Amino acid sequence: MKKPFIGVYNLANCVTMLGIAAAVVGISFAGNPRVAMLMLILSGVCDMFDGRVARMFPRTDLEKKYGIQLDSFADTVSFVIFPAVFLIAQGRTVWTILIAILYVFAGVTRLCWFDITTDGHTEYFSGMPVTMIALFLPMWYAVAALAHFTVPPLAVALSLLVMAVLFVANIRVKKPGGTGIIVLAVIGLVMLLVLLLVK
Repeated sequence: MKKPFIGVYNLANCVTMLGIAAAVVGISFAGNPRVAMLMLILSGVCDMFDGRVARMFPRTDLEKKYGIQLDSFADTVSFVIFPAVFLIAQGRTVWTILIAILYVFAGVTRLCWFDITTDGHTEYFSGMPVTMIALFLPMWYAVAALAHFTVPPLAVALSLLVMAVLFVANIRVKKPGGTGIIVLAVIGLVMLLVLLLVK
């Protein structure tokens, strides 16, 4: 029987789509740093666990290939386009726009390189994964909430510029294992609570 819609709809892909939805909401609230950072963290959490959810169930080759493509496109929206839009929303200047463009160039370069050079079983990444922006950028705002200061647009711009360089730098970054995933999840949860509760 012919399916009414194209695509693969399983639990893992729904988690990935939730991350994309969070990024779209974050882009909509790019002028509100607290909401935007909450959505960026949520996107990061979804990315952290969608692959693990996928491996809990048997999948066909088609489902595996589709999941890999979906994950890459989700990373582009959540961790490349979203942070670039957020930077521009903090101060639309020639410099922020140029840095946003460089960041997007570096992000898509990193993702394309990963797609063609990684088989999913390597212990190391080449270059910093784009998902790490979901850890480093919200950290500014969590610390700012605790210390009661405002994050200047310059700090956001420099953060994205540094991350852009790390995305394409020919360095080896160890892939986080079970303990690393737990540590990252705890850090994300702490930042989430700080941004939600600290006024």
